Amino acid sequence: MKWVFARCADAGQGRVSRAVSPALLQQLEEAKAQHRRGLFGEARRRYKRILKRHPELTQALHFLGVLEHMDGNHEAGLVLVRRAHARNPEDYDIRRNLGNLLNDMNRCEEAEPLCRALVAERPLDSGNHTNHCVALRKLGRFDEAIAVGRRAVALAPGQAAGWHALANALGSAGALKQAVQAYEKVIAIEPGFSPAHNSLCRALLQLEQAGRLSRFRLRRTLEAYRRWVQRVPGHPTAMFMLEALERAQAPARMPDAAVKASFDAYAADFDKHIRSLDYRAPELIADAIADRLPGANRDLDVLDGGCGTGLCSGFLRPYARQLVGVDLSSAMLQRARATGRYDSLVEAELGDFLDKHEQSFDICAFVDVLTYFGDLSAILSSAARALKPNGLLAFTVEKSNCPGSHLHPTGRYSQHPDHVRAALAGSGLQAVELTEAVIRTEGNAPVDGLIVSAGRSG
Repeated sequence: MKWVFARCADAGQGRVSRAVSPALLQQLEEAKAQHRRGLFGEARRRYKRILKRHPELTQALHFLGVLEHMDGNHEAGLVLVRRAHARNPEDYDIRRNLGNLLNDMNRCEEAEPLCRALVAERPLDSGNHTNHCVALRKLGRFDEAIAVGRRAVALAPGQAAGWHALANALGSAGALKQAVQAYEKVIAIEPGFSPAHNSLCRALLQLEQAGRLSRFRLRRTLEAYRRWVQRVPGHPTAMFMLEALERAQAPARMPDAAVKASFDAYAADFDKHIRSLDYRAPELIADAIADRLPGANRDLDVLDGGCGTGLCSGFLRPYARQLVGVDLSSAMLQRARATGRYDSLVEAELGDFLDKHEQSFDICAFVDVLTYFGDLSAILSSAARALKPNGLLAFTVEKSNCPGSHLHPTGRYSQHPDHVRAALAGSGLQAVELTEAVIRTEGNAPVDGLIVSAGRSG
């Protein structure tokens, strides 16, 4: 995402009040310079000092809104940029940044017409085509997105943002070989851009799994991960996946840093992506809990472990006197907070949180969380200790037909039913119920899962 930080015009052009002095405009430029360097705290203080003197100064509102959005305060940022836009609806830079912000927030129904209008106004600006491509892809209009993305890269073949938008559109449309080529272009321009490395590796894995990379097999994917580690030393996802693909014995679990990095990057598109997978895990866990606790009286202490964006909060809230959500990803927690259903949201590793809250919960629900654990024994033992007497644990895992656990090239683990039962027995949990069901589709194929519930004795 490329934000516009053009120099503010003088008073005579109508973009700022005529009462604004050249000295104040200079202060605004200094605040923007700090903003561009990532010094958000100092830039925010400067913007606010300017607005204290001129509360409706358009460009100060505009850039403070962009800063708040970049710093994770998305709704506050949108309010400020909308105020700036209302004061000066013809300002090109404000409209462009408003489109960027709406795209980032997945409000693409609003973003798309704005981006389209900017393309019509300045058709030779590749950035406008790039932003329009992003909006169209997020709306599921993949053919249009690809056509617009191709115009972006034709106008500016040396701009990584255009190639990245095109690559994402091609990948979403299933044109994986073309997507791989486009991601390679991004990396050639910006060698340290981890999102492109990650998407390239995933596309190669999908091709390999589909049997469309028989000439290269896994070798090309391994080369891509090695290159990622070389270009971005120490990146947790790259390091974990390379280890997983190279080692004969899989690691016991995905490292916390890799989980956090993946989901922080994934948060903006998570809910939309999940909907495209016919994702059923939350409703299956809801049914499993309802079968064992038929009365929902809002009188229980409930933990949503690995809560993500809050997809499970709707069915957990009726049980809860107190609903607590825990996740490693701060970006996912921001979206969970927007549901308004949680009493508390905590950024923490799930096992550590459980160990600090013994006998605290009547229900612990882990939906699509234990897929990042190969060895379930430690996390299930921690969950058992966190339950109150007669408490209930409910969770999902992906099913494996191989003994034990199996690490997939996606970084997710699947579990054989006997392996799950053994881990539950070791944790001391009882009254185990385990059923098999399709939890989602992926690559047009069903993904089999295990829906598990177990209780702690009184």
